[in-house]
Amino acid sequence: KLNATKPGYQPVERDREQKFVYELAVDLSRLEPVVACHPDPGRRKPARELGNIKLDRAYIGSCTGGKTSDFLEFARVIRGRHVVIDTFGVPATPETVHELQSCHWGDKTVWEILVDAGVQMTENASCAACLGGPTDTFGRMNTPMKCISATNRNFPGRMGHKESQVFLASPMTVAASAITGKITDPRGFLS
Repeated sequence: KLNATKPGYQPVERDREQKFVYELAVDLSRLEPVVACHPDPGRRKPARELGNIKLDRAYIGSCTGGKTSDFLEFARVIRGRHVVIDTFGVPATPETVHELQSCHWGDKTVWEILVDAGVQMTENASCAACLGGPTDTFGRMNTPMKCISATNRNFPGRMGHKESQVFLASPMTVAASAITGKITDPRGFLS
C-alpha cells in the first residue's frame, strides 16, 4: 500500500474488438525531464536547456507533488547530498507524513534523509505556499524570487510575491536543482 491506494483494485483493459480512430506509439527512451517555465504551465522546455537559470528556492509538496511516491523520487536524488538553496517540503496528507517518518531507507527514515540534506520539512500537511496564503505561510515567497516547484500552477502570485517566477518540474528535477542552485536535469544524479 502506497499513497493510500486500496488493495484489490481491478485494472481497466480494452476490449479485444475495440476500434480506435488512431494509435499513438511513444518511444519512452526518448523522453527527457521537462520544466514548465514561468508564467504558464504550457511553456515547456527540456531541463537540460535551462541550466543557466539560477534559483533562490525549491519546493516539493502540496497535492500534486506531495505524495509519498513523490518524496521517494526526490530522496533518490538527494540522499547523501545537501541542498544549496532554501528547500521546502510539504507532505500532501497526514498519512504521507507518517509514511515518510516510518519508511526506512538503510538506517534512516526518508524524513531523516530529507532533513539531513537540508530540506525544511513540515508535519502540517497542506497546500502551504502552493496557494500563496498570508505572509507567514510555510515556504511562501514574500520577495521576488525564482523557485522550482513540484506543484501544478505557476502564474504570477501563485506562491506569494507577484514578481516571483515559478518553474514547474518533477520531484527528481526539483531535487537535482536544489542541490546545484540552478535548473538541472536529474539524470546525472541517478546511478
